[in-house]
Order: sequence, then C-alpha cells, then structure tokens
Amino acid sequence: MRIFSIFYKKIKNKVEWLGNYFKSYILSRFLKHSAILVYHRVANVSHDSLQLCVSPQNFRKQIIYLKENFNLIPLSQMVNNLKSHKIKEGAVAVTFDDGYADNLYTALPILEELNAPATIFITTGNIDSQEDFYWDKNTAKEDRGKPMTAEEIKKISSSPLIEIGAHTVNHPNLRKINTKEQVDEIMQSKIMLEKILDKKISGFAYPFGSRRSFSKETVSEVKKSGFNFACANTQEQVYSFSNLFSIPRILVRDWDIETFKKGLKWR
Repeated sequence: MRIFSIFYKKIKNKVEWLGNYFKSYILSRFLKHSAILVYHRVANVSHDSLQLCVSPQNFRKQIIYLKENFNLIPLSQMVNNLKSHKIKEGAVAVTFDDGYADNLYTALPILEELNAPATIFITTGNIDSQEDFYWDKNTAKEDRGKPMTAEEIKKISSSPLIEIGAHTVNHPNLRKINTKEQVDEIMQSKIMLEKILDKKISGFAYPFGSRRSFSKETVSEVKKSGFNFACANTQEQVYSFSNLFSIPRILVRDWDIETFKKGLKWR
C-alpha cells in the first residue's frame, strides 16, 4: 500500500504540473499577461544542490535581456496594475526571497548599473543572530550565503531601485503550523522590518510559495496583518484576474541566456 501511495502522489503531482503548464500556455496566447520572477541568491558557488544561486554573469545577461525585450517595472507598479485590473502586456518585475547578503553586494551593483528595479522579501529570524538559514546547514561552508544584517537591510533599502517586503520570521511551511504560529510568523516579520526601516511594509511573500505551503486561513491572516498584497511561487503569469493575495511568480535558476530565453518564450 505504501508503494502504491507514493506512486499515486507522483502521478498526481505530474498531472497537476502538466495541467498548470497547459493552462498557462493557453491563457498566455489569448490574454494580456505580465510576469514576476523570483531569485534567491546571486553568487558563484562550487556546488548548489538547492539551485538557489544564479551566477553574476548569468544574472547580468538575464537582466539585460529583460531590459531589452520587456518592460521591467517595480513590483509596486505591477501590484497597482493588478489592483486596477489593467495588466500591461510584456511587463516584468524582479523579486528576491530570503534576504541573502549577496543581494546587496553582488546583485545590487548589477541592478544599479542597468537601472533595474527589484523587491526583496526578507526572512527576519536570522538578522540578529547571523546564523545560516536552516536550509543551508548541509551546504558546504564556503558555498553558504549569509543573511543580511539590519544595517545591510537599511543600506540596500536606501537604493531608489529597491523595495522591501516580509517573508516570515523562520521560513516555515505556513500551512503546516497552527493559527497562532502563523500570525506570529507573519506579523513579527512585518514589525521587525518596519522597526529597522522606519516605514510601512506592505508586501509579503509566502515561504516556498506553492499552493501546498499556504491556505485560505494563511491568506486571511496576511490580510489581517495589514499587508496590501502577497506573492506566491506557482510558476504562472500574472493576469488581470490574478488574486492580489497569491500573486504568481516564476522561479529562475542559474540559466545561461539561451535557456533563460526559452524559459520566458511562451510566457
């Protein structure tokens, strides 16, 4: 029975993936759509088992391609377009999750060189301790990325190209924890970032971001916490009917420019 259960889950996941792929493919042919890309790190590493890193060389080429072929806009502008149900064809926004220090030291100089806006959703639990993120514990020490400190968050936030959002305190799967824990994770990350930056934090991104990582209850708590929008990670485009509290994003890997082009071609 256990073997059958595992097999069933694999088939179910594959069918769901294919369904979403073809749905997005068909919709993109007939409806105006935009896209939000999600990155994590920009760094050269020797081994990247989690595929969170994009090399500086590939990242620069990707941003140049976006600037030359799409309308690269701030996420806040994309959200405003969505609020008014007036999505702009070919608009793209760039986001980062987690809050790695290389966002400041490696990604930002490239973004500034190319005048490209981006939003960074920060997991706040490691800001003070400066401990490695838990998912990096099994990564070789030389390949681990450090979380930004409070001062580094202030510095990157001072760039006119950068917007900051919250990404919980400890990066849990919110669907798997109780209501009180969800509220604490969501609200405390907002409070800490607002304290550091002395300004309102209006955007949130669900950790992991798939539909299995947050629930209707999670969405409700995000709204109650005072956020104006929330981003998911569902490998889909943004349409005028997209939910403001589960805005889809597309995960980018360390693709060379030709693979990157193919990945965006049907979007």
